[in-house]
Amino acid sequence: MKKIILILLILIFPKLSFTYEEVDIKNYYNKIYKNTLKISGNNDYEAIKTIENILEIKKENSSKDRKEIINKLQKENNEKFFNLILQKEELENKKILEKNLDFNNFKNKVLNKTGIIKENGVRYGYIFDNYRNFSGNGKITKRDLESNGINPNKELLSIRDEKPIFIKDFKKYRLISDQIIYGIPGKLEFLETLLNIKIFDRKEENLDSEFIKLKRISINLGNISKNKEEIIKNIYNYILANLNYQTNIKSDDFEIFSGIKTFKNKVGVCQGYVELFNLMLGFNNIKSEILKGDVLTSEDFPKIGHAWVKIDNFYYDPTFDDPVGAKETKKFKEYDFYKLPKDLFYTNRFDKGETPEFLKKQNLENRKIYVNQRLFSIYDKYKNNNYNLLKETKFKKYLGLGAKDEIKVKNLVNKFGFTEIKNGKVFDSGKEKYLKSLKYYELEDEKLLSVLRKIDFDMTGYKIFLLNENGNQKYVLSNKYKY
Repeated sequence: MKKIILILLILIFPKLSFTYEEVDIKNYYNKIYKNTLKISGNNDYEAIKTIENILEIKKENSSKDRKEIINKLQKENNEKFFNLILQKEELENKKILEKNLDFNNFKNKVLNKTGIIKENGVRYGYIFDNYRNFSGNGKITKRDLESNGINPNKELLSIRDEKPIFIKDFKKYRLISDQIIYGIPGKLEFLETLLNIKIFDRKEENLDSEFIKLKRISINLGNISKNKEEIIKNIYNYILANLNYQTNIKSDDFEIFSGIKTFKNKVGVCQGYVELFNLMLGFNNIKSEILKGDVLTSEDFPKIGHAWVKIDNFYYDPTFDDPVGAKETKKFKEYDFYKLPKDLFYTNRFDKGETPEFLKKQNLENRKIYVNQRLFSIYDKYKNNNYNLLKETKFKKYLGLGAKDEIKVKNLVNKFGFTEIKNGKVFDSGKEKYLKSLKYYELEDEKLLSVLRKIDFDMTGYKIFLLNENGNQKYVLSNKYKY
């Protein structure tokens, strides 16, 4: 039924036959919304979702001017969804107040579970640790408030567990100018994230200038991109090129967990990376979701969790594609955790609360074996997709090794053979030659995996040499040699 409604709406959806200057976006969107609402049986959420799908379809093959109009319509649709959530929640909570409270003329009140309000075009959030409430089912009167020392001019009124609560000690923090984030997808979740940071750092600050700067950069990256996929790629590249992962984490350093502070300071941890990625995508009308969980191959597992991003049905981990301590940023073709399907992406991780207990008791070596087994089990499904994450598995299979086996130098020698160089003389194809130059990687079991990753597990053009100098022997790998 939903598909039929969507097809009908696409057919009757107003054609964008006007110029950009002629469009009154808000009025035009309201007409679309009203028409869609009727066809959707007055289901607000269904209407918004349908409009979202139609706009996404129409956006694919539109001209630049039309895309700009569609972007603005998408913003209106996102904002409608955001306001609808808050309005419905506040309406329900007002009914709760009417039922339980005889007097609710409080100077400060917040009637949504997030604790976020809007005043003079600015979003604020309330933070408190303790609250008071009344037991029983009777209606709370003004006298009840007075006898319990509750001052409507000083205390904050809110709702918890469908009952009024009264907060004496609270703090209202400035979060962001609403205009900066008008119409971004996931706006409510973004504001909750900003408020969560305040719970820890308790800083009163105005970061609007940083948000405006970030928004400008994000939109510029979108403008130089041809399509949605390219926008995602360019933002991902920007983050990896401009951020550094913070390895020395201090317990009181909350800035590294904030997306905007990570942008400002150019340093952060996984939470800062994904929050920044999420917001930059949002400024380009791309919906994404921040997910949290455990990564089995992390040395600090299970004490410290991790965060990553979902876009549509694919998964991204900018932190794991940003090599700690590396001199250069990875090239796009070297990314391991960019746009992976769920089953492949989750071979080394679990969502929060879903990690099996037995894995929490395993050491790092056993956890790596477990991950390798999962990679082996899924290899055939994706063997033709050239995912970087499967290249080690592919190489092991080529060598005839299993998931539990480590790649050793002897495995390479047995598979690819070697050429001996003895005191500068090369015995190649039955002929004696003299070595003029040789640049190589030394092959040792302990460092072999690192070498293979540098050459992308591709032995094409490489030869294994056995260097024999005055009785000292070692295997090396080279594609830069001259006889």
